[in-house]
Amino acid sequence: MSLKRFLFVLFFVFILLANNYILSDELSFLEVDYLGEKIKILTTLKEINNEIYIPLPLFSSTFGYAYKQVADEIHLYDSNNEILIAKVGEKKVILHGRNGVLVNPILKEGDIVYFPLSSFYRLIGYRAYLKNKTLYIVNEISNVDYSKGILTINFKGKSQINFNTLNLSAPPRFVIDLQNVVFIDNKGEINLNDPYIKSIRYSQFNVAPYVVRVVVEFKNQIMTPEIKKDLGKLILKFPVKYGENDGQEMVRLYDLSWEENADTLNFFLRFSDNFTYTKNFLPNPNRYYYDISNAESSLTYTSIIIQRDPIISVRIGERTKEDYSLRVVFETYTESDISEEVYSNTLKISFKVSKKGNLIRENSINYTVFVDPGHGGSDPGAIYGELKEKDINLKVSLKLAEKLKNKGYIVYLLRENDITLSLDDRVKFINDKINSNNLLLSSSILISIHTNAAFSPDVRGIEICYANDLSESLVKTFIEVFNSNGLMVRRSIKGKFYVLSRVSIPSVIVEMGFITNEFDRNLLLNDEYQDKLIDKIIEVIDKYVEGGKNE
Repeated sequence: MSLKRFLFVLFFVFILLANNYILSDELSFLEVDYLGEKIKILTTLKEINNEIYIPLPLFSSTFGYAYKQVADEIHLYDSNNEILIAKVGEKKVILHGRNGVLVNPILKEGDIVYFPLSSFYRLIGYRAYLKNKTLYIVNEISNVDYSKGILTINFKGKSQINFNTLNLSAPPRFVIDLQNVVFIDNKGEINLNDPYIKSIRYSQFNVAPYVVRVVVEFKNQIMTPEIKKDLGKLILKFPVKYGENDGQEMVRLYDLSWEENADTLNFFLRFSDNFTYTKNFLPNPNRYYYDISNAESSLTYTSIIIQRDPIISVRIGERTKEDYSLRVVFETYTESDISEEVYSNTLKISFKVSKKGNLIRENSINYTVFVDPGHGGSDPGAIYGELKEKDINLKVSLKLAEKLKNKGYIVYLLRENDITLSLDDRVKFINDKINSNNLLLSSSILISIHTNAAFSPDVRGIEICYANDLSESLVKTFIEVFNSNGLMVRRSIKGKFYVLSRVSIPSVIVEMGFITNEFDRNLLLNDEYQDKLIDKIIEVIDKYVEGGKNE
């Protein structure tokens, strides 16, 4: 907005004050960030029912809309075109000649008409937020679509979008940050059946200022797109060419489960369609691997720790570009007798259990721990400078999982690297494992590792979060062990945490400390402290498991 118009706005506000048009005891400057353009206005805002109200004359002059008031009927104009007809106190309006509804109506106090800023902008495809004495008007994503090398991002508001781009490696990713944009659902993902692109993820990356990050993850190398701006739309065209094999429909591995009986350990690989496979064996270390032709995995994990004779672990590899095959690897303690059976798009692989397996079981704990490193990938969690919560969570979780395995626990690590994993993905992974083995209902727990943040830099300490009575005994054990070993538990919190409330096993979130507090931050980055914290978490698990055996 020009300086001339800004001065006009200030002059107009002072005229209003002189004529008692603004009714409030608190008058202050407010910064307005309108799709990235910033000005300051002198005003008083009203917030009623989460609605931001602004005096109608000031709304008109600030945002460039002319208006006419006839009794209690308001007519709003944009470039001499009538766009809105509304009545004071009524939610029903006419927008561009069509019926519409405001979330909150226009209000009137004495002679002053207050305009519902949030409701109006929401009606025309935008969102209004008041944060830290700044009023943000931002665009909203309506949908994201991908087809044959073209990514289309559609917006509800018909304005051009500013953006920044960057390339990231390991894994190869193209990132586009959409400025002054919100995605109301917070996170979205497109899992593709595509030879070049593995997935497209998008989420709210930052708030105030508002940035949505879209991440295109490639299977091999980064391909920089041509980007076309349009009103209410961005079109990204990737330089891809589809060959003869690329057009084929890929078979998807969508489920992997296992069961144990007296003689065999059985694995079930379930595919979306008919499939073909080959089997091979490699020594040092012993491992059997299956290559499934023209296939890819839609699982949210890439490995499972089994630790049941004769299987140590299962790994699911990426589809290779050369032969379009998916590799599933079974690492074993020893060579084993194996048989396969194919039925209903399912590959059943049976490993014969040896007598030595009894010795393996004696050295292991028949208890399962799900370890969930919070956030990851496009979701950084709490941020302080260059520090990101997701990185601290992963480092601690990897060490915790390794130590638990060494003690003989069965461990499912929900992510082993910096990948995006939605809350629903986490719930599905855990529940799928429980549904495939009902014994887990009484012999498993979930430990979700997180790092906290607060507005005040003085807040510090550990917090233990849980969702239901099923987890209370585990929470009490945490508090008992931590407090007796110099680890300050600030409080325990019972609430409707998304993952914890959707799994049927004892579950907690361990908020290890506040990244926003200097003392906690130094501890969280200290390897010696991390090891102490991990050892005490394992002590909690040991006591909890032992207590369950004695009940």
